[in-house]
Amino acid sequence: MTDHAPTSLVLLGSDASLAGALDAWLRAQFAEPLEIASVHTVPEALAYLQSHRVDLILADETAARSELRTIHTVSPATAIIGLIMKMDDSVQLSMLRQGIHEVLCLLPSADADHARVIERALARVNGRPGLLKPDASRLSISTAPPRLIHDLNNLLTSVNGFANLLLAQLPPDSPAHMSAEQIHLAGKRAAALIKTHAPGASPSPAPSTSATQSIAARAA
Repeated sequence: MTDHAPTSLVLLGSDASLAGALDAWLRAQFAEPLEIASVHTVPEALAYLQSHRVDLILADETAARSELRTIHTVSPATAIIGLIMKMDDSVQLSMLRQGIHEVLCLLPSADADHARVIERALARVNGRPGLLKPDASRLSISTAPPRLIHDLNNLLTSVNGFANLLLAQLPPDSPAHMSAEQIHLAGKRAAALIKTHAPGASPSPAPSTSATQSIAARAA
């Protein structure tokens, strides 16, 4: 029995079947008790946040087209992850501009890092790592040599640092601003990949549940 409040999530979007699949998948992946609520619009999410503590909001593509920065005003400690069905850099950038902290692509469904992305987001906001269920079927991943990881991290520090400097110096309406955003986004994705494959990284769960297959079927 836990001595703290259950982890609280909100599924924000208009697709009821997707919300149901995500609910089942989350409960299958996480060991701790979860409180999961579903709302359809940003105003509904704001009303819910007025009376509830929420660790994480998962927003689908439709909801993420709305202005989500108002959520930070009501609940600045709540993490927000945007959900997209297929990789699309323009959609990712649009979501990040709306206030999304991170974007998670649901397809390909074989991407076993989905649960780890959500776990890391939850650990940042509630300080409780190790939320996933232990599972003998978790996939092992090949690890890169430590020296290579070190050198790549040094290179990415420069890439991401200069990308941030460019974004700070370029006006938002500058044609070069979009290019700098693309560099920044690519740097973040590369850093996430390195973290996943670094020596000592925890293996990720294999998304073999029927809920994950249902999520994949949404984009078929």
